[in-house]
Amino acid sequence: MTFEPQKQDTFNEALLKELTTTNKKLEKIIALLISNQLLEECISPDGEPREAQEMATIVSESYSAGLCLSDEMENRAKQYDYHKSEFFVDDEENETLEEADAIHEDKNDEEPPARGTVFSKF
Repeated sequence: MTFEPQKQDTFNEALLKELTTTNKKLEKIIALLISNQLLEECISPDGEPREAQEMATIVSESYSAGLCLSDEMENRAKQYDYHKSEFFVDDEENETLEEADAIHEDKNDEEPPARGTVFSKF
């Protein structure tokens, strides 16, 4: 897809403006979340007030834990996609089998055949 230079510049400026607006909104959300967590961590479960350094440590550790969980989730999603691509190499074949099963279910006169069998009635 190619644009004229003037249209490309206009598009880039609009995109930059949208990204800037989105980033400002995300920064506000992050600030609110951190403020909320700080308020929750002001008091220990025992009812004792915590010092600022202790609260900062808790917040930074929870941030690091969140990053680790996010990375782990991304890795597992990649592994899942890899395994899915390994086990379901030919999606067209699976779709044809599903269509054949659907046709067979409409007839309701016998059990559906096992996958990979030849459909002699069709």
